[in-house]
Amino acid sequence: MAPGIWETASLEMDKPFKVVQLLVFCAALTFVVMGTYARSFGDAANSRLATVYSLTEYGTFYLDRPLDQEPNRFEQGTIDKVMANGHIISSKPPMLVLFMTGEYWLLNKAFGLDLNDKEDTEQIIRLLSMTLMGLPYLLILILFAWTLEFLGIDPLVRTVLLFCLAFCTQLWGYSLNINNHVPGAFLVVACLYLSLGLIEGVFAPVWWRFFLFGLLAGLVPTIDTPAAIFPFLAGIALLIKFPKEALTWALLGGLIPLGVHGAIMYVVTGSPFPVQTRAELYLYRGSYWRHPIQVDALDETKLNYLFNMTLGRTGLFALYPILFGGIAAGLRALLRKDTPYRTHILMGLAGFVILSAYYLLKTNNYGGQAYGFRWYMAAMPVLLMMSAPLLCKVRTRWRWIFVGFMIGISFYSAWECTVTPWAANHEWTTRFLGTSYK
Repeated sequence: MAPGIWETASLEMDKPFKVVQLLVFCAALTFVVMGTYARSFGDAANSRLATVYSLTEYGTFYLDRPLDQEPNRFEQGTIDKVMANGHIISSKPPMLVLFMTGEYWLLNKAFGLDLNDKEDTEQIIRLLSMTLMGLPYLLILILFAWTLEFLGIDPLVRTVLLFCLAFCTQLWGYSLNINNHVPGAFLVVACLYLSLGLIEGVFAPVWWRFFLFGLLAGLVPTIDTPAAIFPFLAGIALLIKFPKEALTWALLGGLIPLGVHGAIMYVVTGSPFPVQTRAELYLYRGSYWRHPIQVDALDETKLNYLFNMTLGRTGLFALYPILFGGIAAGLRALLRKDTPYRTHILMGLAGFVILSAYYLLKTNNYGGQAYGFRWYMAAMPVLLMMSAPLLCKVRTRWRWIFVGFMIGISFYSAWECTVTPWAANHEWTTRFLGTSYK
């Protein structure tokens, strides 16, 4: 059936915004290709590369070597390690490392790139960063834009939020170096794309979509464990609407990555659970974590920690105030039952609160040597998505000026993050609120 006159007009009005969205994506692609290089060669890379090297050279997850052999040079350059079964292993979850190992094996066999060569190592890190962090960053933008489109969000708002996601969050800075947060955020957005499409009737409820949702959702806790709260809540929503499909195909898909992760952890550590749940593994003789320093040695009150997580020197909403729109939308949804997509927004708010409570109670160092509170990265697309219906109601000029001011601050913080992603106390907020340690 041919589109009616109003649908045709809508499509014509949407075209200029699609062009701008394409330009945003092209700009992000340019930064990924030209900005990715081996500056991520620090703890975040070393801990994972130590396992990659050990797996490919010795066929084991254990990083320590016999005294008559050369030590693993990557293991020597990281504090992110624990001792289990009498051996040193990386404290990083194994699934992302397996992807890195597979890609390195291909690079080694196809192009001869070798982690034993320091110059090759820089090229390997660059390629790993580009494919496993840069590519997910770009896919986040695509899925985010598609989700807002099928939800019927105003084209102008879609375009503004896409720009904000690309260049006004930490995702920009961390898309250029090795970390687990960007691929974790991609998995969260992919889960939301599938679940919202199924729940809203945009996608046909065929078996493979539920299986794919389960597969991606099951990967989240193996990549960025706390971020699993968002696909977990999305899974509950799917279970309510599609109980049969969720309990069969989605569950089956989720068990695959969780089973692989659990099996590896059980063989290597004697327990299927992440090492982060076993504090004693960090306290072996000679461990950095027995006597941490600087940002890792903070002993602040929980109230002070919460303030700095959200509004203070590393505060999510201080550095990226455009994200506060998601919280404002959540509070509005609590008070007004006529809020569009009210249930989805409230579930997003619940996920953010639970995530915040976990970090408040279980951590104390703001993400260590990092720009901003990096552990919130997976929540950033969620908060922006939550804010979309609220932003659609912005009509007056002064309100758009206020939004522009928040975007400006967020963009500046994101740009700072691209310059120094792995350094504490480099946020512009520390010039006014002081640093976390002397």
